[in-house]
Amino acid sequence: MEERIKISGARAGGLRDIDLELALGKVLCFTGRSSNGRLAMAMDVLYAESRRRYMQALSPVEREGIGGVGKVDLDEITGLPPAIYLGSKRRGRSVGDYLQLDGMLIQLVMENGQMHCADCGGVCRGYEAAEVETELVKLHPGKRCLIMAPLQVREGIDWGGFCRELALGGFLRVMIAGEVIRLDGEVPALPKADDDAYVVIDRLVPTPDSNVRFLEAVRLSRSISSGQTTVLEVGSGATLDFNQQPTCGDCGRQYEELIANNYASGDANMQNMYMFGRSFTDLAEGKIADVQILLDGNVPESNLRAKINAILLEVGNLQLDHLALNRRVETLSGGEWLRLQLAACLTSGLMGILYIFEGIGGQVGTDLLPAVVGRLRHLVQLGNTVLILDHHHDLVADADQVWDFSDGRAMLVTSAPAVPKVTRRSAKVGNYEFLTIVGMGPLGELSIELPQGALTCLHGPSGCGKTRILRDLLPSALKGKATGYAVSGVGRNNRVVTLGDRVGRDTLLAEMGVFERIAGLYAASAVAKAQGWGRAAFMLDKPGGRCPSCEGLGQRHFDLEFLEDISLKCEVCEGLRFRSEIREITLRGISIVDVLAMTVERGLRHFARDAKIKASLEAADLCGLGYLSLGQNVRKLERGEWLRLGLALESTRKSHRSWLLIDEPAGGDHPQDVQQMVMALQLLLEKGATIVVAERHPLILAAADKVVELHP
Repeated sequence: MEERIKISGARAGGLRDIDLELALGKVLCFTGRSSNGRLAMAMDVLYAESRRRYMQALSPVEREGIGGVGKVDLDEITGLPPAIYLGSKRRGRSVGDYLQLDGMLIQLVMENGQMHCADCGGVCRGYEAAEVETELVKLHPGKRCLIMAPLQVREGIDWGGFCRELALGGFLRVMIAGEVIRLDGEVPALPKADDDAYVVIDRLVPTPDSNVRFLEAVRLSRSISSGQTTVLEVGSGATLDFNQQPTCGDCGRQYEELIANNYASGDANMQNMYMFGRSFTDLAEGKIADVQILLDGNVPESNLRAKINAILLEVGNLQLDHLALNRRVETLSGGEWLRLQLAACLTSGLMGILYIFEGIGGQVGTDLLPAVVGRLRHLVQLGNTVLILDHHHDLVADADQVWDFSDGRAMLVTSAPAVPKVTRRSAKVGNYEFLTIVGMGPLGELSIELPQGALTCLHGPSGCGKTRILRDLLPSALKGKATGYAVSGVGRNNRVVTLGDRVGRDTLLAEMGVFERIAGLYAASAVAKAQGWGRAAFMLDKPGGRCPSCEGLGQRHFDLEFLEDISLKCEVCEGLRFRSEIREITLRGISIVDVLAMTVERGLRHFARDAKIKASLEAADLCGLGYLSLGQNVRKLERGEWLRLGLALESTRKSHRSWLLIDEPAGGDHPQDVQQMVMALQLLLEKGATIVVAERHPLILAAADKVVELHP
């Protein structure tokens, strides 16, 4: 019988008491417009409940500092596996570190490479105790040798007492300045500062049969001299160091013993390790494909080599082998980052996991999408379940189950939503001034022209530089800073706005900049004046009128040490966020609590007589956000909603001579949401803004005044 996740009575995130059965071991797809439930089901139910169960399994000490997760609002959920969300957050790590390749390659270099002296370039080597006799058989077969322990004679040492202790321990000879002196007579003179001094452990002839006495002599020498062993061939007087620590065979410099973890801690000596003429730094700075070439035919097969090969294979399958191991993940394009996460999932060895992917279709071009779809299917074959939040027809077509969410409910469907047509804006690019960037620079050779007052779409395969142009090059060019390219066509200090992920922490009303104005209207009422309530009393970011128990959040979170954490409706304000005295003050029969519960569309009608409030709400409504509540926390908006809110705020500015930069505005949104995004972009264009986006979605491309094709 097919295993399933069974969900009963899910109400989290606005879901309407929904029941679902999701097949495990399959590719699942959630579709639907923003705020209609697909993200709520994925994140507020499946992922949140999985995380809650994980936290519940930890001890109180382990949970400390991680943060709690409240009970998910549903009746029951069974069959839920551990869930991993592959989102957009990136930690400050390198590609090699993220793939766990760094540690494996360092170990491989240590097993197959050779350390070189930082001073003279000579070969450095450390020896196990059992290796010393074997090496001497090769170098001095049949020759009598002295096994000695080097001495570091410190200033102020009780030399006589030290020699007597050696004699009592059975060590009757020392070598000072090349002369062997017995200790059973008079105490020898204190060695001079530049004299070599040794304790003579034994005099033996190395044999191929691994003499136990020889091995014991080496171990004794190391116990006396902290891992050092010096051997003197009696006939020739030649000395050789066979230290446990790496020691240069030419100049004798000793190094601390290296372990793989030394690289992560920044040990500079790790840079002296070479494998086939290349240090690990060389490997890290080159392409991953070069690592594969170096290993093929040079490094013998082993379990470690097999693990490395498996990772390199997946990296190649997802066409990421052009990346350098030391490339920081925050510098990757969205498509590269998503494929890197997928490669890590495929090589993690985990089974029985629910992997949640968001926005694949918007971040991966049509040339790479078949490979990504194939590896997602392979991830399922490895014993996992894949959930995709997307609307791309290829992803929907490959899914085993497709659930479409609408108004907090879900139904099984068989096809992706149709892509509506967009009426192309009348473009007059020929009459525009252009920002021109040409030459060879940090992003390679560029020759691009961006029309001012128009919508330009940077288009090209993943990794071609779209994101880096938006994030690094254009802001500097528009501010008149050095870029490494020849820049012309615009003045200095332009206003540049980069719209990205959600960063606000306040209500929608506050984010639009009109909460304070509405609070002022309530503070100006006769009742508020009579009771002495000022403007701050009707706001949530200041104490006074907000509920002191929950600080205006409407909920109280309880971190229970031995039980699961819970979030409950505030019992003082009953979730209404304000003190009772404030809730009783009304304007035209509406309290401030009622205002927060209004949608943008209703608020627009209610505040139609206030020009500033009306302008802000009208802009949000024109950007397709009329259904959002004014009291909603903006951090809970979906990315497309957040971007459209940003565009709405820009449209209300007095000056519209700004440059707006947006990376993948369509994302994996529903086509109708993308159409709303296009309308929001066109609204700003009509007011004189200049917009540059990096996007592949056909609706955005169709609406663009100019498409700049980029190549890797």
